[in-house]
Amino acid sequence: MVILISTIGKTITTDEEGGAATISAIHPDIIQTHILTCLDGPSLASASSTCSQLNNLSSNEHLWNKICHSTWPSTNTTRVRHVISTFPNTSRSFFSDSFSTVTANTLHHRHHHHRTNLETTPEILSAVDLFHRKRLILSKVVETETVSGWFRCSPFRIDILDPKDSVETSMEYPRNDEECKNLEEELRLSWIVIDPRGKRAVNVSSGKPVSVHRHWLTGDVHVKFATVLHGGEKGSATEVTVCSLLVTLGGEMQVREVCFQVEDMDGINLNGRDSLGILQKALEGGRKRLRSEKEGKERFVEFMKRKIERKERKLRSERRLDMLCVGLAALSVAAFSTLFLS
Repeated sequence: MVILISTIGKTITTDEEGGAATISAIHPDIIQTHILTCLDGPSLASASSTCSQLNNLSSNEHLWNKICHSTWPSTNTTRVRHVISTFPNTSRSFFSDSFSTVTANTLHHRHHHHRTNLETTPEILSAVDLFHRKRLILSKVVETETVSGWFRCSPFRIDILDPKDSVETSMEYPRNDEECKNLEEELRLSWIVIDPRGKRAVNVSSGKPVSVHRHWLTGDVHVKFATVLHGGEKGSATEVTVCSLLVTLGGEMQVREVCFQVEDMDGINLNGRDSLGILQKALEGGRKRLRSEKEGKERFVEFMKRKIERKERKLRSERRLDMLCVGLAALSVAAFSTLFLS
């Protein structure tokens, strides 16, 4: 097997089957200092799977710490750093959990074989990073308790900014639909939900926006990111749910709101109890890389189609029930009239 490791101006070719040059001929310090440090997370993960020596060298905690902090600046906070240090393989495990998206089939499979226990997740952390053209706009960590009756019975919602706070940006206000469309390519959001006790993490953001539009009255720009999750009872409104992440930009393009809610196929925002159960399944589920940057939006579009279909089915059922009730009422009146007249 031939492995190519690219560094500045050089390509090193190794052949594990006995070629002229082998990876063992290179000093480990050179590999770690001048090669592996130049790789991003996915490239480092690929390199670690090529041979046992690269796997050992790429297990260096400093490498993965650096990658996590550069990918998600919010992870470089005292609380998050401490939580990551408790993961099975520390930063490497955290990157594996957070870089890939949830596998929907695994969620559905687990639903039928595993009951969630809400008491195992007394709190969750939200590590949020918003970028515009690779420039960091917002980076913040929010802690949310999940054991109180207020949290579990109230509609689930996590806000990153206080109502009176805002974050200035250098973005230009979109004057038409085309410029709104450009924002779909320029904005990136990462929202990592971390379970400190369970030592797992999941990124609930689609990365790129699934929609950008201006409010007709206020002029605010609403940017929506979303991740579709499966796992509820088949045929129920929660069979498929969506993690909706809304970023609101004011008329001067300052960030006024960044919030997270969970919505079912009836368009209802779930309460804390139900949302936490869905997030637990996501945290425990499998992961996979998206085929493309557009896959997140494609999943959301499919969700919206299923949502519309479900609404139409309910309307047809209600119409049939109304017709049946009217028919029974008419039959009752006719029977009563016949009995009275006779």
